[in-house]
Amino acid sequence: MWNQAWRKDSWANLQQKWDVIVVGGGITGAGIFNMLARHHYHVLLLEAQDFAFGTSSRSSKLVHGGLRYLQNKQFDVVRESVRERERLIKEAPGLVEKLGFIFAGYESMGRSDRALAVGVRIYDLLAPKWEHRTIPKQQIPKWEPLIRTDKLTGAVLYYDALVDDSRLVFRVIQEGADKAGLALNYAKVSGLLRDPQGQVIGVRVEDQSGSNLNPLELQARVVINATGPWSDLVRTNVSATPRLRKLRGSHLIFSRDKLPIRQAVTMIHPADHRALFAIPWEGVTLIGTTDLDQDFLERETRITAQEVDYLLEATNHIFPKHPVSADDIVSTFSGLRPIIDAGAEAPSKASRGHGFWDEDGLVTISGGKLTIFRVMAADVLNFISGRLPNQPVFHHKEALFDQPERSTKPSSLSAQDWRGLIGRYGKLAQQLVDQAAPDLLNQLEPLSNLWAEITWSAKNEAIVHLDDLLLRRIRIGLCLPQGGLGEIEKIKQLAQPALGWDEARWHSEVQRYREIWQKYYYLP
Repeated sequence: MWNQAWRKDSWANLQQKWDVIVVGGGITGAGIFNMLARHHYHVLLLEAQDFAFGTSSRSSKLVHGGLRYLQNKQFDVVRESVRERERLIKEAPGLVEKLGFIFAGYESMGRSDRALAVGVRIYDLLAPKWEHRTIPKQQIPKWEPLIRTDKLTGAVLYYDALVDDSRLVFRVIQEGADKAGLALNYAKVSGLLRDPQGQVIGVRVEDQSGSNLNPLELQARVVINATGPWSDLVRTNVSATPRLRKLRGSHLIFSRDKLPIRQAVTMIHPADHRALFAIPWEGVTLIGTTDLDQDFLERETRITAQEVDYLLEATNHIFPKHPVSADDIVSTFSGLRPIIDAGAEAPSKASRGHGFWDEDGLVTISGGKLTIFRVMAADVLNFISGRLPNQPVFHHKEALFDQPERSTKPSSLSAQDWRGLIGRYGKLAQQLVDQAAPDLLNQLEPLSNLWAEITWSAKNEAIVHLDDLLLRRIRIGLCLPQGGLGEIEKIKQLAQPALGWDEARWHSEVQRYREIWQKYYYLP
């Protein structure tokens, strides 16, 4: 039960010698934490904000190889990614699900049908699998009726996978915690500890949850910096030389009524010929993504008016039968990609490869992408293996997901709903439904979540602020109009008792959430 009592008890037991302290609670830190815990190492994960607060809750919701990276000849990145995609589909059903994409060719696009077909063949061979197909132009409207047919030459169908990114992070962390690892959100690393030789031997940590817990100094054999776009900020303690290029990716979300696509579509922007996606996700339609340099860091990243116009232009170009405007947008979100700066001229040509390095004992890992988080975890852990007892060997093919020992589907749930619930919660799904009131085992439309998940999450999932619940544990803030504020009274009935907040605290949290949603998750 990850509640306030858990936080205080955990904080009281932090001052012990750790094998590894992982700084950063996104998908990279989560994977490292889980892998170490499964190898029975004494591991602590510290996140300054909420788990998955940064990049790992603001991705394009895809586990994918990156078909467009083939054009930049990033074959190693694609091969690594498509193979990890296939493993995740197999090992995390209901959380990572196969998704077909239509990629249509047009006379003005600059890519022939032959080139598209060759590209998806290479994409499949790197997996390796053989699941793509070509679609004659006469049949394309049967696959996706909304797609532009003017000057259409043909299409290919290929497969990647869909994910709820923040739920992936939380499940990976939670299952690591079940193996005796300890993870804390709202625990900010404010400095590094050094030995007389200047080597990093630990961290200073401050409570950010409002629980008034005393700052602590914690020691470890190894400190790993896995803070994504914030990695250079942590590295200022050991080096003044930046290594990262921060690229902003922004997205639009429409209701399925406004943009009722049947399946995912790879779009080519008419202005710059960049590849974008239209994706059916959680009962809405997601459009993304941009790829722009952002030289500054702020607490949260937001979309710009220019990006809204850019994404609307691509959407209306490829789906002219259902034109949309800014007035139709349900929500927006924007995240930063931590790209290792190799001097690429255009953001879209920058490599998505990852790297790691040791500076005065602080080990930093960055770059990469969500899909290969296990590869990144194994690579950096093998890099530090000599500093751990028994010098272990880690492998990215190791399972990071526990499979439920007992699974009895409630009669009120469809097989699909039950599959999704197990995907999100793993072995805890059975406990969730067993404890839920029967009338709450129905869908929180348009999401695939159940209303019962609100109470469960409020009680068990380290909620400190209302936005933790509504933006990351359950994606109400992204998928419901006005961030779900129209349902706030029902949400209050389900969440407030479990959170233990009085009326004043609930009111202040709703106001805080309203301001965050308006500023960072809606129109600029």
